[in-house]
Amino acid sequence: MTLLWGGFTASSIKAQIDVDKVFPNAVMSKEIYDKAKAELAKAESPFKTLFETAIKAESDKTLNEKTWCKPNYNDASQADKEYIKREMNRIYYHCVTYLMTGEQKYLDKAVANLKVWKSNVANHRSNINETHYTPAIEGYSIIRNVISEADRKIIDNWVNKRLQVFKDDNDLRINNWGTCLLHQFYLYGTVLDDKAALNYFKTNYPQWVKKNLFPNGVTTDLLGRDAFAYHSYDLLFFAKICHLKGILEGYEAADAFYVQDVNWGASIKKCVDFWKPFLLEPAKYPHLEFVNTEYAPDKNRNDYNKPYNPGGTVYVVDELYEMDKDLKRVIDMYRSGNEFATWRLGLSALRWK
Repeated sequence: MTLLWGGFTASSIKAQIDVDKVFPNAVMSKEIYDKAKAELAKAESPFKTLFETAIKAESDKTLNEKTWCKPNYNDASQADKEYIKREMNRIYYHCVTYLMTGEQKYLDKAVANLKVWKSNVANHRSNINETHYTPAIEGYSIIRNVISEADRKIIDNWVNKRLQVFKDDNDLRINNWGTCLLHQFYLYGTVLDDKAALNYFKTNYPQWVKKNLFPNGVTTDLLGRDAFAYHSYDLLFFAKICHLKGILEGYEAADAFYVQDVNWGASIKKCVDFWKPFLLEPAKYPHLEFVNTEYAPDKNRNDYNKPYNPGGTVYVVDELYEMDKDLKRVIDMYRSGNEFATWRLGLSALRWK
């Protein structure tokens, strides 16, 4: 008789992975993994429900579906963008489900899907559009050292194509575009163990960040676009950099990076703290978005000259919560206090458990 336990079979619970081969990865540290596994071992827990519904169920839905890709995509086509994001998320689901259950079928499906994309030519026009591929790259970091050398060679070649986009772009602007680019070099360099990519991040960040974050807590995006929609978007990539640093170097190093005085008292933390009143008390601290933007197309946006809507930017808080426990006040307000409302928020919340 097969015993069931919280949606997992007894045989799947016993499935083992080689921990030395899946860590470090770009999704979670061994510390967070151990906490996650402890939550999954419980009869019930909010994290267990989150994993089963947001990750495993999504993986199970497509285990028997074929995937496909076109050699070329038009990054101006919304349909292509949505298709890429969907397929990259599916790869992520398979990889994370393999990590948490150890079941071979999820590993096999992730590898099969990734290999289909080997014919995809990296021809996007910007690193921002290339972020559509990020979930698959993060997922691949889990399985890269588990799979066969032949499969790894095929997939590495495709990932290197994606990295080449950033190398060719090399457009290190002093705004969210640059923050995104630096994160991608850090991510891809980590996944591929590409020393040149990692060196790009490490050597460019210290001088670049001095011009992006200011001592009064504003970012270049807030100054240039006059919108918290972009202040928060810039901070999203800082959160991702902090997340990777926490995985690779530990939370002590990530915390130091978060509060680091980068120039005359400016820091990531100060920019988050500046944002908090606008999140927590929008009636007291209203802000009309994009009114004084330097980017003319902003004036055609639906939210131009409209009050800032904090609820639309809480997805950034989901990731920053890993670095700033005080953001629980924002989660209480906009996520009804549910620290496991989204997968990324759930990973952040595990740090504080």
